[in-house]
Amino acid sequence: MNKKRLTIILIGLAVADLLGAIDATGVNIALPKITRDLNIPIVIAQWIPNAYTLVLVSMLIFMGKIGDTVGAKKLYIYGLVLFGLASLALSFVNNTYALIAIRAVQGLGTAILYTMPMSIIAHLWKEREKAFAVTATFFSMGMLVGPLIGGIFANFDIGNFHGWHLLFLLNIPFIIFAIIIASKYIPALPAKGKEKLDYLSLLLMFGGLIMIILPLTIISKWYIIVGLILLLLLYFYEKKAPKPLLDFTLFKNRTFTSANLVSFLAMVTIIGMSFVLTFYLQDILKWSSLQAGIAFIPIPVVTGIFAMLGGRIKNWKLGAFLTSVLIFSGVALLTQVNPFVSYYTLILPALILISAGSGILMTVMFAAILGSAPTSKSGSVAGILNTLQQMGNLIGIAIVAAIVLRYQLSFTILLIPAILGLIAAFFVKKAAPVSR
Repeated sequence: MNKKRLTIILIGLAVADLLGAIDATGVNIALPKITRDLNIPIVIAQWIPNAYTLVLVSMLIFMGKIGDTVGAKKLYIYGLVLFGLASLALSFVNNTYALIAIRAVQGLGTAILYTMPMSIIAHLWKEREKAFAVTATFFSMGMLVGPLIGGIFANFDIGNFHGWHLLFLLNIPFIIFAIIIASKYIPALPAKGKEKLDYLSLLLMFGGLIMIILPLTIISKWYIIVGLILLLLLYFYEKKAPKPLLDFTLFKNRTFTSANLVSFLAMVTIIGMSFVLTFYLQDILKWSSLQAGIAFIPIPVVTGIFAMLGGRIKNWKLGAFLTSVLIFSGVALLTQVNPFVSYYTLILPALILISAGSGILMTVMFAAILGSAPTSKSGSVAGILNTLQQMGNLIGIAIVAAIVLRYQLSFTILLIPAILGLIAAFFVKKAAPVSR
């Protein structure tokens, strides 16, 4: 396939990362305005992001498996259509429960958009690091402009059409563009054909993940035990299944397992850090939400820059070490933070280090995870990768939520997953050929 066609395909795929980032960050910024416009209590409003997150995280592995079965191109187009229709409906709905339900549907579409582009890249690109550098840059752009768009649009109202409706309507032209690119330029990709769906595997996995995710957001932590039991039952059941939903044999590959651990632990550390630092800037330093938002701008900027630089790193072990060392160094700096230290002399350098590690993570580590498994299983691999990352996000917040105002202790605790990530990096191989 010629370079021009691959470039067009990559731009179309990167739109999925751009939309995912804009949608997640923009809606969170607009949530207080949505709560006021619909006149609903916080206890109900929290389900607007929670319904989206629960469906997204619990369906990533399943959608990856479906992609391997029906073909990544076909499922990607279905995902774009589903996400687009949900966005269109959200652009006009003013009923709280309809909004929550449609956000759940949008979460299902996002699960497809998070997994299928990775699978398509695995099939079409030899130098996957370069492809992931582009998608990571688009994601960083979305993280940068999402809060700005959410903040600007939230204050725009015409009768019953509120500014946050525009946030969802904005998705439509991007979705149409991505559908055209996917339909015209992405070739037909290998598929396993029809496979009988194992409903018990799906039920165990969905129930297990839900029971783990819910305690990390709103309900009793004891439900995690139920979730772990269900996932343990899934493990023993899948070992005997002729066509398992979750292929545990992938974890026999040392690089696959260790690179996923590096990715998971990095997300625990990064998201936990962001959560603590947000409270520190506003509650300790008494900065406004706008000032705090501006303070975080270096994160997507530096992440995008180092994602492009990371695309040139072919040594997976080096990428794993750079990711872990940079993140550890940034958090270690933050353990020294106090109200008498300038943002520019300590917090900004820490954010630059952590963001640099994040950029390399999104290129070299993603390439290592997909490259250490057969391409025929790339959809399932992308599902596992994204599920672990999303779980890392939730666990990172859960770890520090109870002690968030004890900021030095919080940052010190976050050194633990950073150190574990560094240890996991030792087990990542430089690179390894895999069967296709």
